[in-house]
Amino acid sequence: MLYILKKILNFLKKNDTTYWIIFYIIVYVIFIIKYATIKNFGQNLLFEAYSLTISLYILSRFALAYFYAPESEKFDRNFQPTVSFGVPTKNEEQNIQETILRIAASDYPKEKFDIIAVNDGSSDNTLAEMKKAQRKAAFEYGVKVKIIDFGTNRGKREGMAVCTRESNKDIIVFIDSDSFVKSDMLKELVKYFIDKKIGGVAGHAYVANEEKNILTKMQAVRYYVAFKAYKAAESLFGTVTCASGCCAAYRRSYVMEVIDSWRNQKFLGVRCTYGDDRSLTNSLLEKNYEVVYAPEAISYTFVPSTFKQFMRQQLRWKKSWLRENLRASKFIWKKNILMSVSFYLGFVLPILAPLVLIRALIWYPTTTGNFPYFYITGLLLMTLLYSLYYYIHTKDRAWLYGAVFSLFYSLILVWQLPWAMINIRDPKWGTR
Repeated sequence: MLYILKKILNFLKKNDTTYWIIFYIIVYVIFIIKYATIKNFGQNLLFEAYSLTISLYILSRFALAYFYAPESEKFDRNFQPTVSFGVPTKNEEQNIQETILRIAASDYPKEKFDIIAVNDGSSDNTLAEMKKAQRKAAFEYGVKVKIIDFGTNRGKREGMAVCTRESNKDIIVFIDSDSFVKSDMLKELVKYFIDKKIGGVAGHAYVANEEKNILTKMQAVRYYVAFKAYKAAESLFGTVTCASGCCAAYRRSYVMEVIDSWRNQKFLGVRCTYGDDRSLTNSLLEKNYEVVYAPEAISYTFVPSTFKQFMRQQLRWKKSWLRENLRASKFIWKKNILMSVSFYLGFVLPILAPLVLIRALIWYPTTTGNFPYFYITGLLLMTLLYSLYYYIHTKDRAWLYGAVFSLFYSLILVWQLPWAMINIRDPKWGTR
């Protein structure tokens, strides 16, 4: 099936309309298969409801994203508030100098922004590299870089809090220490803040080390769709649930309203040491501020290139996802009704996924002697749909890696969620 779709895509390489026709044909076939699956399994309300709902949920992400129009007339690209970049850093001697200098080279009035870099107890030459960047930024770009050295590790959240408090600017932009920004990124981020309701803006992150191996190529497709479809769908209602740390801007005065509770956040009696970006986003949404997605504000970030590091990162993300979704579930119902329903479905469905997978691939074949053809075919079509969406927007041949990742996520990573529940009180970062 993958081979056939690849041939079709190559043959119709430049016809976007045709790609969308194929996309919607696949959607139609998926619903036929879902109907057949329900008839085939029968008399299991939970499985039948899940089978239909998960498909509707995923397809709704693509549909809602289509209606998101970030180029609204109210967002003025000439709006130029003052800005501080916050760069909390630990053991990033390879990247931190370039990260700071890329920021300093931003196409933005130099007198209107500065950089605050925090060395969070690094054990390598990070501090020395930061000082080199400080001198170069001042000499080559006329940009002030303030360096704060913690001496001992206090955690990324403490670094972000210090950056916010040390700033006297209108907007605080957090950049991961292994991320690089495009020169026009800042203009594209800050234009949204002309609207006083907006408290945060999430930029779009591409993978900087995409070409390293198969794992990084898989993540590159995953990142693109996660931002382009999922964050765009949430942004339609001003409720992006995670302004990712690789590139996120906040109205500083609004962050100051929540900084103490956010910095001292605890869950089940344990101080929270990860999920800082999702937690801060939640804090602003809870105060009824809006958080939106800026697809034109582009950064590049490094992703795990080894399986061990990747799995540890995913476990940490799932733990923060669980914790912050539990927290958001207490207030998200006050938002737009369509968005609220979507949020609760997006929370419950992944939790049920392992049970459904066991029933479809183990219980059903064992008790009936039948192979779950409909379930497997539906799963494959959903992965193809995911990859086709990527291909339509990028024309990148890496779409196939997206299909592989989607299958990998559906069959392997789904089991991390129960383990994340068991280990949710563990405060360890995991990838350091």
